[in-house]
Amino acid sequence: MFSRTLAGFSALVLSLLAPGMALAHPHVFIDAGLVLSRNTDGQVTAVEVTWRYDELYTLILLQDFGLDPDFDGVLTESEIAETLGFDLNWNSGFEGGLELLRDGVELTLGAPEAVSLTLLPEGQIETVHRRLVSGDPGGAAQLVAGVFDPAFFVAFEATLSSAVMDETGDEAPCEVALVRADLDAAYAGLEAAIADIGGAVAAEDNFPAVGELFADRLVVTCDG
Repeated sequence: MFSRTLAGFSALVLSLLAPGMALAHPHVFIDAGLVLSRNTDGQVTAVEVTWRYDELYTLILLQDFGLDPDFDGVLTESEIAETLGFDLNWNSGFEGGLELLRDGVELTLGAPEAVSLTLLPEGQIETVHRRLVSGDPGGAAQLVAGVFDPAFFVAFEATLSSAVMDETGDEAPCEVALVRADLDAAYAGLEAAIADIGGAVAAEDNFPAVGELFADRLVVTCDG
């Protein structure tokens, strides 16, 4: 996923699988938010995705990319230009941590385009990227956005502000409701999945794709 910093991430995840303990916790935590753009027919045409990295992983990124060497908490224009898009070089099956569904039908998301990179005063790196959306039939059916990494290398929480915008630039008359993952059920599912493949030792080479169990979902309902 983030090729320079996550090369050994699966080993870190599995290092937490102590004997007799079939639970794993990711080491990268990202707060996410979405801004959906829709046309005059009510079809979603693009999505702007915000990722806010946790403080610890931000420190790793700053060191890895040589950012903010004077420790003033401000990135220069050249630092931003050289680093912008660092987290869009996806590989190993990661496709962006996002799925959009209208009436149960998955919409097609285009390649990501970097928009911005910011070091927040709270000591967290925040990035924004944009993806085109196709295949939305529009209509009154709810749109559901699932925010998750299938491999569960990264723990996403869709807790940042999300909205729907019209082509005019005005906020659309839509409600965006956050449905949090049921963590008790998710960890029970993780434990069962690891048991199914033979336990923690087998999971070292074949960690189950359980990220969807931990997915936050945004349910979008529009008046018109």
